[in-house]
Amino acid sequence: MLSDQLSPGGHIYIHGSCVTVGCIPLRDEQIEEVYLIASAAKASGQDHIPVHIFPVDFNNRKSLTYLYKTTEQDPVLQRFEVGLKEAYDYFNQTKELPLIGITGKGEYSIMN
Repeated sequence: MLSDQLSPGGHIYIHGSCVTVGCIPLRDEQIEEVYLIASAAKASGQDHIPVHIFPVDFNNRKSLTYLYKTTEQDPVLQRFEVGLKEAYDYFNQTKELPLIGITGKGEYSIMN
């Protein structure tokens, strides 16, 4: 899915209090855990801390049923969903982040 090339975005804020205005809200307990992990990474010298977010747990049948119902009428979202699952599976199998590229059609693709 191609974004606006002049203003592609790129920043998604993650915060506590479980409220959102275009962000990803977490409960305070979960944001504390994210903060501790990020703080430890930063203290170890890591300047860039990637966050990979998936719409569902692809190993959970109930979540998959929800996702399939949500995307059943949209072939573009279905293709996007397949790519997300590939990245999810890659990470779960290798415990390494996949290298993601963008094809000429604007679709995400695993490069490694």
